[in-house]
Amino acid sequence: MNIDLGQIFTHIVGFLLAVWLLKRYAWNSILGFVEKRRETIAASFEKIEKDQAAVDTLKQRYDQELVKIEETRREKIQEAAREADALAGEIKEEARREALAAREKAKQDIALELDKANEILKDRIVTAVIHTTEKIILERLDKKKHNQLIDQFLASVKVNR
Repeated sequence: MNIDLGQIFTHIVGFLLAVWLLKRYAWNSILGFVEKRRETIAASFEKIEKDQAAVDTLKQRYDQELVKIEETRREKIQEAAREADALAGEIKEEARREALAAREKAKQDIALELDKANEILKDRIVTAVIHTTEKIILERLDKKKHNQLIDQFLASVKVNR
């Protein structure tokens, strides 16, 4: 292995010259560009953190709203169930009242029909008794007895007047 000192020296001088030129003309603009980029990246991270915090806040608010909506839904369902129970009770009570009213009406109708039947039966019995009495009287009543009954009736009518 041969080491060429001239070549090493040339490389060192070229490197130092390149560093000096970069430092003199480009270093500030490179550092300015790097600094700007660092600030842009830092600002981006800050914005991301702020946005993340805002998203978290919104998520919490939406979660709370969802809980409230769920509670409201449960309350509405319970209220509807209570109303349904109350309505069912009212319907049952109305049906019970109607059944009692129908039963009372039926009892009244039966009593009325029974009274009518009793009247008809009484009329038929009276008619039958009258016919039977007529037959008995006609069979036992002769002309003399008939005249005597008429006289008694006339006498009783005159007395009552």
